[in-house]
Amino acid sequence: MFKVLLFYPNEPLLGIAPSNLAILSACLKRANFDVKLFDCTLYKPQNKETQDQTRENLGQVKKTNIEDYIHCKTADIYEDFVNVVNEYKPNLIAATLIDSTIKFTLSFIEKIKDKKIPVVTGGVGSTFLYKKILNSNLVDYVCIGEGEEAIVELAQNIRDNKETTKIQNIYTKGIDGGIKKNTLRRLVNLDDLPIPDFSIYEYDRFYRPFLGKVVRMLQVDIDRGCPFICTYCAAPTLREKYKLADCGNYYRVKNLNKAFNEMTTLIKQLDINCLWISSETLLALPFKKFKLFAERYKEEINLPFWCQSRLDTFTEEKTKLLAEMGCKAISVGLEHGSEKIRKELLHKNISNETVLEAIKTLSKYNITITVNNMIGFPDETRQNIFETVELNKQINEIMGGKHTINVFTFIPFSGTELRRISIEKRYVSEDVDIPISFFTESMLTMPSISKKELKGLEKTLALYIFLPKEYWPNIIVAEQDDEEGRKMFNKLIKIKNELNKR
Repeated sequence: MFKVLLFYPNEPLLGIAPSNLAILSACLKRANFDVKLFDCTLYKPQNKETQDQTRENLGQVKKTNIEDYIHCKTADIYEDFVNVVNEYKPNLIAATLIDSTIKFTLSFIEKIKDKKIPVVTGGVGSTFLYKKILNSNLVDYVCIGEGEEAIVELAQNIRDNKETTKIQNIYTKGIDGGIKKNTLRRLVNLDDLPIPDFSIYEYDRFYRPFLGKVVRMLQVDIDRGCPFICTYCAAPTLREKYKLADCGNYYRVKNLNKAFNEMTTLIKQLDINCLWISSETLLALPFKKFKLFAERYKEEINLPFWCQSRLDTFTEEKTKLLAEMGCKAISVGLEHGSEKIRKELLHKNISNETVLEAIKTLSKYNITITVNNMIGFPDETRQNIFETVELNKQINEIMGGKHTINVFTFIPFSGTELRRISIEKRYVSEDVDIPISFFTESMLTMPSISKKELKGLEKTLALYIFLPKEYWPNIIVAEQDDEEGRKMFNKLIKIKNELNKR
């Protein structure tokens, strides 16, 4: 039996069990391959907080007792990886990457390089940074774009001792040191894919914090791709790449019969009581199709769920349907409080009036929101950041503090327009390594604001948003990374949490 070891180089306890690996496993098993997963998620963090804990400590989300449900592994993660490789004896190792996990992944492959096991990487990080990965001389193949068909063909050809340098979507390094590039294959038909194989994950992996509680949550996909052009996202570049190669439509919606069959099957298999309906923008669905989806969901599934959508998609009719079908929380991308910056820099042309109307509609139907914010964009100033604070304070007034926020310092991920701008302005080098944690010092060196000031603002933005303005002089003190600043921060977080309880 030809064996494939899937490798997920994730941060401790970060995120929901992803469907992409479950889909790859299902495709491989359908082709009669044996599959095992090594998932880094359930390993105890070494001398640091998890990202969820950081968000809790910064006052962005509610605290939960997730540690009562998930039993983290205390063994050395590298030793465990080597032991799994030795015992399972895979014929192929396949890792899914984003920019920030490339270096982490290679540190594992380095440990078993003497075993000469073929290694392939995929994911958005691989698609745009294939040169860096292949030039490490630790990876044999890189999958560009979607991997469901490519990984099966690669495994078959390795098993059958056939040519592996001419597979569509697969790049390799030639004998001359150059990179052998193959053409892109057509984008997959979502309705032809098997039901995702989430059995590769451990039971504890499905526990997630949700609105201050712990639930067993599953990711279910109803579409793939995104029709919008935000400059901080790689989706527009991917869409253009597929368009130029005449590979089909990047944004695809799954047949509803297939979507509901998958949900029903997986909920029973995995003891699920909450769903993440995975879509870049759920309410981008045409009204008739969304109405049918909502009606079937209420009748056939009827579980609480969360999702995400753009702030210009919340019509009265669609929001009402969301509430009726059981939506308890929704993530919305504000990103910045300035209409000008959203429109001209982020290519997200949504007015502040539209933002506040959407929040009022969501509040009317008692749907909790998480507002996503970023700071540290190219040429952003402290004054610009406080435009984000001010709009968030208006949102807070509408929601009565009964919502959560995310505040991240901008990261120039590969494949994005903002990365190109950051490199062009020499705010960041082209070959820079993306840090594995989102809570990190800004990667940009800019004349408009210092890295130190951005770090202090990332730490305290929730305080500026949720506390009355009379506290602002104290929050300025809390921005500082010294003993006085830390004492003031801890004092203000307690006050903020008490106010939220009321």
